[in-house]
Amino acid sequence: MTLVGKTRDVRTDCLEQSIATMEQLLQLPAVLAGNPQVFADQSSLNRHIGWVHVLENSDPRTYLRGQELVLTTGIGWGPETCFEKYVAELVELESAGLLLELGNHCPAVPAALIQACKEHCFPLVALHEPVAFVEITEALHQLLFSSQTRRIEAGGEVTAHFTALMQLGAPAETILRDCARLLNATVVLEDSGYNVLRHASAVPVPADFFEHWQDRSRSLHVTGNAGRQVIPVQIHGRHFGSLIAPDTATHPAGSLHVLTMAGIALGTELLRKQEPASLAFDTACELLDDLMLRKDADSDLLAGKFEASGFPVRHRQLRGFAIPLASCADLRAAARQIERTIGKDLRPVIGARNAPASKLFGFFSAIPGKLPPDWPQTLHLDEVAGYFDGPLYLGAAVNDFGLLADSIRQAIGGCELSLAANQPVVLAEEYPLALLAHELRHEPAMQRLPQQVLAPILALDPARRTECLRVLKAYLASPTNRSQAATRCQLSRSVFYQRLGLLESLLDMDLNDAQSLTVLSLGLAVYQQSVSA
Repeated sequence: MTLVGKTRDVRTDCLEQSIATMEQLLQLPAVLAGNPQVFADQSSLNRHIGWVHVLENSDPRTYLRGQELVLTTGIGWGPETCFEKYVAELVELESAGLLLELGNHCPAVPAALIQACKEHCFPLVALHEPVAFVEITEALHQLLFSSQTRRIEAGGEVTAHFTALMQLGAPAETILRDCARLLNATVVLEDSGYNVLRHASAVPVPADFFEHWQDRSRSLHVTGNAGRQVIPVQIHGRHFGSLIAPDTATHPAGSLHVLTMAGIALGTELLRKQEPASLAFDTACELLDDLMLRKDADSDLLAGKFEASGFPVRHRQLRGFAIPLASCADLRAAARQIERTIGKDLRPVIGARNAPASKLFGFFSAIPGKLPPDWPQTLHLDEVAGYFDGPLYLGAAVNDFGLLADSIRQAIGGCELSLAANQPVVLAEEYPLALLAHELRHEPAMQRLPQQVLAPILALDPARRTECLRVLKAYLASPTNRSQAATRCQLSRSVFYQRLGLLESLLDMDLNDAQSLTVLSLGLAVYQQSVSA
């Protein structure tokens, strides 16, 4: 039957992972029995066989549709046969290869045929012993059918798995993790602006994997995504971005099938959230957790993740922040309000923590020189005051991404200690002793310190203990200005001096001694934090 009028656009292409290759053909006993001689380089033997066709003339275009292994005895060839044209048409039709059985009709492989196959890198196999073509066809078709059966079964398992995730309302990170595991590769979910929203990997990720991600991804989308597999994440007419895996990713069901089912599950999850900015907030939370918990030992890789997600950190001035949330405030709404309120020269990266109390935290990113030296004090958050229950705490300004986590910890520490809670903006770095005590509060030696240096005061009855601690706190806040300390304590100078004398007697310390003041300050800070906790 002549297949004139059939087009390759309507044929069904089998997935590469489920097709036999020319290399596998050479391992079949039916082929080995023919004493095969191979005219091909190793790379051409990777061609995939979709079907087998016996063709005894030099007009392949009429009978082939693509990926066929052509079997022939050369009986239809004559002295006028143009092997250059014949092989070129086989290559154009994406045929898998040519298997020629030598015999009476064709006792030797034509030199022109060998030359044409070499020029087109087209695999040619010559059989020097007679073999029934039906045996080769039967063996290959059994291999193809069993492979297709495995593919269908694996595809059903993949479909069932991601359908179950959709029914359970699994979060995006779970869907991506399972997709990466099935493909044994790194998969990336990016938004329409080529920013990385999420990624998961079953293999080690190179340190430069995320470098210049937006520019590279935009360029690859335009030029056809060479070197990677990409499917759109969209559902009900809404386009959320793309799901990307390397072209080396494989699966028995076909890597594109895995990506497609994961993309549908992701689209369903994103549609359920109904808020496009919601996933970006989740991405920031995840990256900040990685930063604070040091999940990524490679600082360059983590910085690349921030940059790829649209959060600039390189060649920027960075400053950690934290701010306590009001009891009824919505985390995402509060984060959006901060983004809308701060100046255009600041780029916030905002996450959230709920323990020991709800707070937003993260960092501000700015181009060096764009902000005035006193910019922290110029922040105006009056418009969003209803969302928060305290001042904005800031860590030290740093220009090195490796120091950013410490700046954020300073801000979080100041927030948890409620330092200078009557001010709109608090520079937590100005309270190093309190922050040190807060950071070391779980160390056994630090926990014992108040009992060692404040023991005589802590042994007093509650009323006297409270009064002595109040006086000591006021004095330690202004040790070089006792008048100011007395005012802070709301006592006359004479009474305040008497109380100081009592404290020196109780503690058996000289309150003018710098070392004693340091130990007392640290002990008092630890004690107050343990009481407030």
